[in-house]
Amino acid sequence: MKSDNILLIDIGNTNLKWSLLQAGRRSPVTAKKHRGVTSDLLATHCWADIPPPDKIFLANVAGAELESGLISWMQGRWGRTPQVVRPVAQGWGVINGYLDPGQLGVDRWLTLLAVRRQEHRTACIVDCGTAITVDLMDSGGRHHGGMILPGLDLMRESLLHQTRIPRVTNVPVDTLFARDTASAVASAAVNSAAALIERSMHQAAAFCGESPRLLLTGSDAERISMQLAISFQIDHELVMKGLVAIAETAAG
Repeated sequence: MKSDNILLIDIGNTNLKWSLLQAGRRSPVTAKKHRGVTSDLLATHCWADIPPPDKIFLANVAGAELESGLISWMQGRWGRTPQVVRPVAQGWGVINGYLDPGQLGVDRWLTLLAVRRQEHRTACIVDCGTAITVDLMDSGGRHHGGMILPGLDLMRESLLHQTRIPRVTNVPVDTLFARDTASAVASAAVNSAAALIERSMHQAAAFCGESPRLLLTGSDAERISMQLAISFQIDHELVMKGLVAIAETAAG
């Protein structure tokens, strides 16, 4: 009997990422930037050459318009309507810490599911993308909430937009105290993020009674990790792994 061919879709603030899951094997993740691209063109670029999937699981933080357009394309092309993943109060071994569970970003929810599936240990999860999010989950799977702050590029753009500082490009950071404007802006952004992460880990250890495992994901994970004075692991596929957890539970 043929195993279902499952399309997994993660729509972030900047990129659409997708992978195919069949018989427990997942294809490499493919990413496409979606800003300024129509949903029809985006879908055609991504999926015109793949066979119609049996099931589709979609997570989206980029707004209803793009989601609706992609769903219409799938319905017209394949006759399939995806299951749109939403955060819930409790599931897959995780208890959502938000007072209104639906307000938690679905990307954050999926990273929690992925980490919980990997091991039962207190964890601090930091997604270093367009926005930087920090989430704490204890060894029992209870999410204790988190933080959201602008990502590195948003910090820089906000500063340049609101001041008379000349427009500067993003540059590597090799010292805390910089000696030119571009380096000073870059250093402040990345070291602010690193300092918040280290403070979060210190507070999380006191709150939970044990040192959490620190996991970084997102496009700026490497840039921020270089400024950390604590141990960490980087996993760029936590959201996709969370989608796998949901898809495999549904298939079972």
